[in-house]
Amino acid sequence: MTAVSYAELDDPSMILGLHGIFDRHPWIDRVNAEYDLDEDVFSLAVKRATAYGWSSTHLSSGSELGGQRWGHNDAGGDWTQDGRVRQIAWLQLSPAEDLNEQRLPVLPAATVLGDALRRVGRFHLTGLHALVPLRLAPDSGFDLVSAADWFALADPDGSAELTVTLSAGDTAGLDGRAGLDGRVQEVCDLARERTHGRMTIEAISAPGSRHEGLSLPLAGELQTIGMREVMAFRCGAREWSLDVATWTIEIFIDALRATGTVNPVLLTVSGPAGPAGPQA
Repeated sequence: MTAVSYAELDDPSMILGLHGIFDRHPWIDRVNAEYDLDEDVFSLAVKRATAYGWSSTHLSSGSELGGQRWGHNDAGGDWTQDGRVRQIAWLQLSPAEDLNEQRLPVLPAATVLGDALRRVGRFHLTGLHALVPLRLAPDSGFDLVSAADWFALADPDGSAELTVTLSAGDTAGLDGRAGLDGRVQEVCDLARERTHGRMTIEAISAPGSRHEGLSLPLAGELQTIGMREVMAFRCGAREWSLDVATWTIEIFIDALRATGTVNPVLLTVSGPAGPAGPQA
C-alpha cells in the first residue's frame, strides 16, 4: 500500500516555526525555583493565546471559546544556549473552519510564539516556516492593501534581502521545473501585486540554494512527506522583523490562493545574515 502524504490529504492542521538564536534571561532559573515554574513553548503559547482570546484549553460543559481562531495541537522549541541558529519555537494548530473570511492565523500564531520567547529571553530571528492548508485561505487582497501601508512606515534607507521558498506535493500543480516561465512567473507576478510596491520580488532559478536562516529538519517533517521544493524567490524589504516575515508569508499565501491552489504548501522565509546579537 502506497503511503499518502499530508500534501495529498484534506488535512486542516497548520504549523508555524521561528528560527534564530535565543538567549535565556540569566535570572530564569532563579525565578523558576522561587515560584516552582516549569514553563516551555507549549505552556507559554497556550497562556498567551488565551490572553489574546485567540484560543483556549478551558473546557466547560462541552462549550468552546466563542470566535476561537484555532485549537492547540502541539508546540516546542530548541533553547540550546550555544549561539547557533536553532528552531527556537514552533506551534502546530488546527485553524477554525467556521469563522467567515478569517485569514489563516499566521500573524496571531507568530505573535504568540514571539511573546513566549520574549518572556523568557531575547532572540535574533533568522527565518520562519509555515505549513499551511491553503483550502482554508480566503481572499485576503483587501486586507493586504492596509498591510502594505503599515510596512511602508519604515526607514527609507533600510534594506533587507529575504529568500522565500515554496514546497508542495506533485498534486498541487506548482511544478516549477519549467524555469521562470509559466507557473513560477505567475506566482511571482501575483505576489508582487500584493505588495503594492512596498517589497520587491523576483523569481530565482536555483531552489534549495538559500536556507541559511533555517534550522533543519523543520517542525512538520512527518506532514511534509511527499513535498519537494518547487519555487524560490528573492525579496527586498526595508526591514527584517517577525512582522515582515509573517507579512511575506501572507503575501505568498494569497498569491497561491489566486492560482487556484488548494493543497497544503510549505513556505519558508530566510532573513538577511546580519549580526548574531539579539533583536527582540
